[in-house]
Amino acid sequence: MLLNTLFDELTGRGSGTEAARRERYEWLEQLRCANPQAAEGGPMAGIPGHHWYRLPQALGVAGQESDLLVGTLNAQYLVFAGRHAAAFAAELGLQYDANNRIDRPGGIDELLDAYEEQADGSWSTVAAGQPAPPLAGWDDVYFRVRDLSDGKAIQSVTTIAYESSRFPGYTLLGTTLVGAGAIAHDDETAQYLQQVFADWAIQRDCADACPPASAPWHHAPRQAPPETYDTAFDFARNLAYLDALLAAYVRAQAQAQNDGGDDAYWACAAASTAYQVFSLRYTAGLPLPDVETALEAAVAACETARAALAAAYADDGLPAFDFEQLTDYARTLQLLGASLLFSRHDLARRLAALQTAFDGEDGVYEALLSAIDPQRPAVDEWYFAEPYTALYDCLDADDRAQQLEHLQHYLAGWHGALVREDWFNGHLRAQGLGGYYGLWAFEAAAVAQRLGLERGALAHWIMPPAP
Repeated sequence: MLLNTLFDELTGRGSGTEAARRERYEWLEQLRCANPQAAEGGPMAGIPGHHWYRLPQALGVAGQESDLLVGTLNAQYLVFAGRHAAAFAAELGLQYDANNRIDRPGGIDELLDAYEEQADGSWSTVAAGQPAPPLAGWDDVYFRVRDLSDGKAIQSVTTIAYESSRFPGYTLLGTTLVGAGAIAHDDETAQYLQQVFADWAIQRDCADACPPASAPWHHAPRQAPPETYDTAFDFARNLAYLDALLAAYVRAQAQAQNDGGDDAYWACAAASTAYQVFSLRYTAGLPLPDVETALEAAVAACETARAALAAAYADDGLPAFDFEQLTDYARTLQLLGASLLFSRHDLARRLAALQTAFDGEDGVYEALLSAIDPQRPAVDEWYFAEPYTALYDCLDADDRAQQLEHLQHYLAGWHGALVREDWFNGHLRAQGLGGYYGLWAFEAAAVAQRLGLERGALAHWIMPPAP
């Protein structure tokens, strides 16, 4: 009986009563074991776990069996030999975490060090002189969230199937512990979580509607993530998915407006996706007129989002992007840089009109805008030192060699400073849709174009080719 209820919890089918969970916990304590394979240098060393258990009977999912259980601080996972996350997802109805929003066992910070820039600008890297492992630095999560809120407390339980290059050859399948993270109920938080759950359902439906491409991609990509399993990135499928997702968010916003609901959530989701659509079109190597059209749509989506936020908060001065948040700040400079790079000064002015709340507050932003408006104020402070100090120094320098040096420094530090933002980790998620749409420092290319710097000296995988 205890084994059955444990299996239900690990696979997300149920959890039982609090008393049953307590009884199961005490039972598991009697099954604790030492796992020599988890010792330093062992094949399971990368699996984070405070406690290991040997179950009295193997449990099976999708034709795979395991009697090894690992318990982390707030979760428990079965450990299966082999790579089975996709099969477990199909069996249990899990969906892919394209946006890096689901907590990993132990996090993914260790994976980020797997990528270092090489002399040739590549980014599928390990230490010099060592052969690159076939799956360096990848991280895949499939998940399902059950809402357990009861009107008194807000809580949920997440089932995940997880594979990682930290423990290649193994798959974790389990769940966060019920009761962890419960908070007192309030209507605003409950409504937001319902929107998140609805958002995930939209992503799942859009993914299901986009089968893998049957033919090779017919354009030369401007950038591509490292290949995994000797399989090239499916640009066609990802483009179809993002197009479908953007259309679904636009419909959801319209429905929320009709129902008198919170349409700002969906407008912001659409704006974020519209940027991804633009970026992936550029990344995939589509003709520049098609890319420019997507850039126009991305700016228009930001205007729609700003209007929805202003209405929701009854504040007409509310900006589209909050410069105090690194994600928003970086996205603003990317969009502004892309507009300048494409010589779309009209789009740059439209973006500036969305951010009047921050006029005169950020030196990098003002220096970029001064290219189209010499009357912008000169400001000698900015919101984020890393990596943007180097970009400010480039714009502030008069000597051509110093400008080049500062911009090279900016490119070298950009990825490391921003990679922990959820929308910068797409190259670590090898399997699912929507995780990768290109990583581009459009603002750096705009600055190089403005200053007339030699592009050959600025070769870098995040440096956009000139239009």
